[in-house]
Amino acid sequence: MQPPLPPPPHRASRHKFQYGNYCKYYGYRNPDCEDVRLRALKPEWFRGRQVLDIGCNVGHLSLSVAKKWAPAWLVGLDIDGALIHSARQNIRHYLSEEQQRPQHSQGDSEGAKKTFPASLTASRGPIAAPRVPQDRVDATLFPNNVIFVKGNYVLERDELLEAQQPEYDTILCLSVTKWVQLNWGDEGLKRLFKRAYRHLRPGGLLLLEPQAWSSYKKRKNLTETISRHYHRIKLKPDQFPAYLTSAEVGFSSYELVAMPRNTSKGFQRPIYLFRKGQPGTH
Repeated sequence: MQPPLPPPPHRASRHKFQYGNYCKYYGYRNPDCEDVRLRALKPEWFRGRQVLDIGCNVGHLSLSVAKKWAPAWLVGLDIDGALIHSARQNIRHYLSEEQQRPQHSQGDSEGAKKTFPASLTASRGPIAAPRVPQDRVDATLFPNNVIFVKGNYVLERDELLEAQQPEYDTILCLSVTKWVQLNWGDEGLKRLFKRAYRHLRPGGLLLLEPQAWSSYKKRKNLTETISRHYHRIKLKPDQFPAYLTSAEVGFSSYELVAMPRNTSKGFQRPIYLFRKGQPGTH
């Protein structure tokens, strides 16, 4: 008796990955599952800090940072609920070392009293199955210091920016800008930049990895909306640093951190570090 035939291949929707939400993104970017961008990042940008990772995909980089560099908390945010589900499932893989050695309770430490930003729940909707730190558990220890949330970071209109309060010390925005511009245009990307600035505390850091303008053309016909936005884009990636440090956004300075090498030339993208000045600085 022959085994049953596999189901016919599902015809993928041409809109399936319109947000850059590739389900196997890390498989071809990082075949060995070790993100080369980690080598460009410094532990002091994360240790003991409140961190937001915009467009976290299935969470590999978020989980590596949360485990290696002990942020006070890290929120991974992605527009794709399936990717967020995978990110939550991936926590178990990053726990393998911890499971081989005894865990020690930290008692009623200050860390146990930390909570994730309330505004994420308020502005992005309820968080599905959150892990709430229990008594006598140090919330700053992995995996208690990481949570994944489904949501769109791009606000619907500029007026909503006024309500954004500073909650984070470090924000990651890696390989996200192209998809924001293609789906929400220049205005959507500007709102993302302005929200990130407002979301950071004084002295906060924005780590930005923009895709090259040449890569936009390959995706310009994914949807009618994308095609329309593509032809209207005026704010090009090489102009991002000047825009982010302009009076319209407000970052006080920036530097090129690295251009991580990758086996795929398309993934050799610059990583910039933008700093939000202290009150009274320019």
